[in-house]
Amino acid sequence: MGRTVKLMVCCGSGIATSTHVAAMVREYMEERRIPVTIETCSVQDLANRLTGCDMILSTTQVAFGTEIPVFSGVPLLIGVGEEEVLEAMAVKMKEISEG
Repeated sequence: MGRTVKLMVCCGSGIATSTHVAAMVREYMEERRIPVTIETCSVQDLANRLTGCDMILSTTQVAFGTEIPVFSGVPLLIGVGEEEVLEAMAVKMKEISEG
């Protein structure tokens, strides 16, 4: 496979929710052999943590515009639509990785 994709996962505090969602994404991508590095942060810190970031997954609203693809993590929390979000992320990660 190609290069490792850097994913930033953010939530309100950058602790519990983002860590839980990051673990779900990591497992899904490992099963599909998609190389990804995942970091977590609070949504308030997000703008300062985007250097080298390829994708964002947020469980809350990202209040600024960015060229980086942003995915909603809410389906991963509520269990409705989680497969669709994970698959859409996998497709985008493959696209980025294979460049």
